[in-house]
Amino acid sequence: MYKSISCPIIFKIGEDIINNIDDILQDAHLYFKGKILITQKELFNLYADKLNKTEFSQIIFVNGGDISEYEILSEKINTKADVLVAFGGGSILDLVKYTSTKKNLPYLNIPSTLSNDSIYSPVARLTKDGKKVSFGVDSPLGLIVDFSIIKKSPKKLLLAGVGDLLSNASALKDWKLSNIKGLEKINEFSFMISRSANNLLVNYSEIDIYSNIFLRDLTYGLVNSGLAMLWCGSSRPASGSEHLISHAIDEFYPEKSRVHGIQVAWAFLLIEKYCRKDIQEYNKLKLFYNQIGLNALIKAEIPFSDKEFLELIPLAIKIRNRYTILNEYVNLILLN
Repeated sequence: MYKSISCPIIFKIGEDIINNIDDILQDAHLYFKGKILITQKELFNLYADKLNKTEFSQIIFVNGGDISEYEILSEKINTKADVLVAFGGGSILDLVKYTSTKKNLPYLNIPSTLSNDSIYSPVARLTKDGKKVSFGVDSPLGLIVDFSIIKKSPKKLLLAGVGDLLSNASALKDWKLSNIKGLEKINEFSFMISRSANNLLVNYSEIDIYSNIFLRDLTYGLVNSGLAMLWCGSSRPASGSEHLISHAIDEFYPEKSRVHGIQVAWAFLLIEKYCRKDIQEYNKLKLFYNQIGLNALIKAEIPFSDKEFLELIPLAIKIRNRYTILNEYVNLILLN
């Protein structure tokens, strides 16, 4: 039996394109009468002149990020809804992903920034009872990335997107390790897509971050990361030890939690140093972090010392049953 995945029917990137949503849909031979826009009120007000050029049957304002909003949002969505249009950052996109999956409605993503691979990943991270939880969700029917909007997002969020994408390299190392241990098989196609996504950014520096060519490659990389996860039916190609550290921070130290992509970038760096003990890779990675601006951001944002990072490891391996280099590190400590 052949394996298949849902690829985006719509994938449009460029400048000043959100005032052409109806045209973009029609070019893809998609016609929806009941288009419902879901976004934050402040964000809508910023781009109302462009968004109002599209015929939405309903506009719903949400905060995003918390699963408790699902019930309220679900009640507001009228019975004539044909498609949900999510416009915002990861918290909005994830709420709409979850809602569309629950209500069996197609959805279109229009990110306001590129801070992580949630723009096309089959996972929604939402807060439930004060803790962040991951939910498997359907993939969107498409993606519209308007660079004129992305360029207005803070540099911190774009660097978080870089960090999230770079961390695929760590996740792939962990996947290989689990395979060597006989615990998991590797889906070579997913592995290839994830690795190619990760390699898109290596030639850029901090001065490139707001250029169209950089934003294009960051978008391509994040979408490929999502496709890799869709293909193997797991987050394995893009989530390893570095993500477990980030999730441990979110769960056990929520008051110290920072933007996800920055946390995984920091974790990846220290995992190379202390767990994999690959100083050559650590230095190479640190050099690129300096080049792209991540090192300065990590120093400004992350409130953990190296010692505290090591103390996070036993907590991180409790997050989920996924074998990574963190298990090797803990086992070595126990043996000693």
